[in-house]
Amino acid sequence: MIKLNRKKIKFVALAAGALSVATSTAAIAGYPEKPVKVVVGFSAGGGTDTSARGFASYMHETSTMDGMAGVVINKPGSSGLIGAKIVKDAKSDAYTLYAINIGTFTVADIAQTVTKGKSPVGPRDFRPLGCFSQLITGMQVHKSDPANNAKEWAENAKKSGEVVRWASTGATTLHSILGIKWLNEMGIKHKLVPFKGGSKTRNAIIAQKLPMAFNGIHLNIGFENDVKTIGIAALERDKVKKNKNYPTFKELGTPPLGITGLMCLFAPKDIPDDRAKRLEIAIKEISEIKGFAKYMGKAGLATFYVGPQEAAGAIDKMYTTFEPIVRAALKK
Repeated sequence: MIKLNRKKIKFVALAAGALSVATSTAAIAGYPEKPVKVVVGFSAGGGTDTSARGFASYMHETSTMDGMAGVVINKPGSSGLIGAKIVKDAKSDAYTLYAINIGTFTVADIAQTVTKGKSPVGPRDFRPLGCFSQLITGMQVHKSDPANNAKEWAENAKKSGEVVRWASTGATTLHSILGIKWLNEMGIKHKLVPFKGGSKTRNAIIAQKLPMAFNGIHLNIGFENDVKTIGIAALERDKVKKNKNYPTFKELGTPPLGITGLMCLFAPKDIPDDRAKRLEIAIKEISEIKGFAKYMGKAGLATFYVGPQEAAGAIDKMYTTFEPIVRAALKK
């Protein structure tokens, strides 16, 4: 039998403890040691990409990121799910994150589940770190439309007695599902005509191919002489000055949607808690930076902070609200 000296045992235990503390401290202080990748599941130029690039460009200014920058990586496809799968399968070291608006993410997950029996990835497969912006859905019509607001438009649609054909960004996107929800609750007979992306949806209104669209209000910028927004869905009044002219559906006395496209940052579920905390703090700080607000304002978007727990609650609400609508839409 091998006999161990008690003094040696005590020394080894103390050394091991010191090493553990040193390793833990190094893990905290050593992150980040390289740029953090922010994956976007859509092509460059859209609302999600613009928001993510603005966010990533200010990461180095926060107190917890040690001057390290963020880098946006575009991996478009499958309504953002290709990019999400890349992050889900990435190493859980907090160097590969995912940015998306949770409305689109939730709808895509539900649609995949309904059509294929199983979705490859969804919001609940990740750890939400917080949200820094909101993508606002609005009712968009041609500038010549006689209605001054969404309530007037709905009254005119009902008087016509016709089935309203309208445009949106795909059959099952945040904008289209919110449109279906609002029109159903208003009792308006309607048929959705889906387009690939917000720009094509807006162009259909400009060309007067269709009378109305549910689309991102930031797409009005530069086209104010051609289109107008007559109602918006927002959690609260948008902070961008030019968007304060748009009435919310609630303010008009029509069904308040109470849901918007919160732009959030996600990480693999099992990332270290200390690194998650650093990122959570960074998100809050970036949302309060005046330069970030100015950058977002130029794109017609707004800063809007939501913490990780609130983000998780918003995701749960979206599943409850959207699942029956998506199922019904896909059965048609």
